Amino acid sequence: MAAKKDYYRTLGVGENASADEIKRAYRRLAKKYHPDATGGDKVKESRFKEISEAYETVGDEKKRAAYDVERKNPFQAGVPPGAGFGGGPFAGAYRAGRGAGQRVNVDLGDLFNRREESGGGFGDLFSELFRGGATRTRAPQKGADLHARLEIDLPTAALGGEAPINIAGKSWTVKVPAGIEEGQTIRLAGKGEPGPAGAGDVLLEVHVRPHPQFRKVGHDLEVDLPLTVDQAVLGAKVEVPTLEGKVQLTVPPGTSSGLKLRLRGKGIPKREGARGDLYAVTQIVLPKEIPPKAKELISEFAKLTRK
Repeated sequence: MAAKKDYYRTLGVGENASADEIKRAYRRLAKKYHPDATGGDKVKESRFKEISEAYETVGDEKKRAAYDVERKNPFQAGVPPGAGFGGGPFAGAYRAGRGAGQRVNVDLGDLFNRREESGGGFGDLFSELFRGGATRTRAPQKGADLHARLEIDLPTAALGGEAPINIAGKSWTVKVPAGIEEGQTIRLAGKGEPGPAGAGDVLLEVHVRPHPQFRKVGHDLEVDLPLTVDQAVLGAKVEVPTLEGKVQLTVPPGTSSGLKLRLRGKGIPKREGARGDLYAVTQIVLPKEIPPKAKELISEFAKLTRK
């Protein structure tokens, strides 16, 4: 009469398999059927218990020898078939053989952490199979992170600076790096909720307020530049606003509306250290009232320039 359970068949190996072959077979099956990998599938969890029970026996040199004797001589020395071999870290709550199905006390922590003299214990194998994920002991956690919105103006986003923030009754002055973009995050380390392993962080999502003068186009800026008729026709030196203040710009004679005059390096800083450009977009502006003499001159101008 053979033993109730064929542990070699459970592991998919022959009865003459080497210890390494048994270990590899268990490793492959445990990864496939482990509860952490099957999402609570009861059928696969039951299969994992059978696999664990089999390896607990034939994966140990001494237990395997006794099991082989029992398989061939099930009534030798009065030992009932299957007695003493029901086990494993999950199936271990029940033992096969006499009194099968009776719950017994099993120290799961001992099974997982035990190191067998034969070198094939569950603690060693499970640490290899599920490194970083199988442990049931969690390290102390940091406190919760706090999330908030930080509104800044365009010059601060482009050139960097400081901005005040108030969260949960606490106020800080935040350093804003030059060239930060809309939607990016500034982290204030250790300013969040307290916890056993230290405070969490404050995460600030940056929002750049629209500017009344400048339009952002990538790393470039645009600004409208109003010109009178004479400035557009004859050319002139005019003041143009930039992020750092006003600068003088030469408008060439014969400038039309919509022309973009470039000021190099007056735009938004880039990651590599360079800056975008500022484009002054010309707009010819007429006075609300045009004197009769001016109209005559414009008519003469039109006759002289019409082709």
